[in-house]
Amino acid sequence: MRFMHIADVHLGALPDAGAPWSGDRGKELWQTFEKCIGEARARKVDLLLIAGDLFHRQPRGRELQEVNTLFSSLSGTIVVLMAGNHDYLKPSSPYWDFPWGENVVCLFDDQCEKIRLPELRTEIYGFSYHQQEITAPLYDALQAGKGDYFKILLAHGGDAQHIPMNKEKLMKAGFDYIALG
Repeated sequence: MRFMHIADVHLGALPDAGAPWSGDRGKELWQTFEKCIGEARARKVDLLLIAGDLFHRQPRGRELQEVNTLFSSLSGTIVVLMAGNHDYLKPSSPYWDFPWGENVVCLFDDQCEKIRLPELRTEIYGFSYHQQEITAPLYDALQAGKGDYFKILLAHGGDAQHIPMNKEKLMKAGFDYIALG
């Protein structure tokens, strides 16, 4: 299996807001994301993991459509997406009702969920932010299931305000790969 892991893309951000180059920097974020998708396509990855903060704020419908169009260009690639602390899933988030393409799987629950991808013999665990700050160490108690599937944790955070993580506990949790954002 070939996979690619990205996080903290922050589409929609305007770095150095107010500076003359700020608008260009925002466009560069989209261009870099498009290059990542192009690289995934060129390398024929089976799985694209996005570990939170694809957007810097709540995405707009047209932005989700642009992203979905890029994802749909990945023939044979499954995209697994979670929301982070910047693009968290508030009740009015456009994420909820968006009609994602067939190859996109969203881990949008606020509790850990597991998806099985039998064609890749892989299980992916994760959950999304439903508020901007989560101070509880929610990853510390997670454990990978038993079996011969490859086990991946999709996680976002790591500081005191955004799901603190105990690296030693994560290392012992039984995951084959931890995709952090």
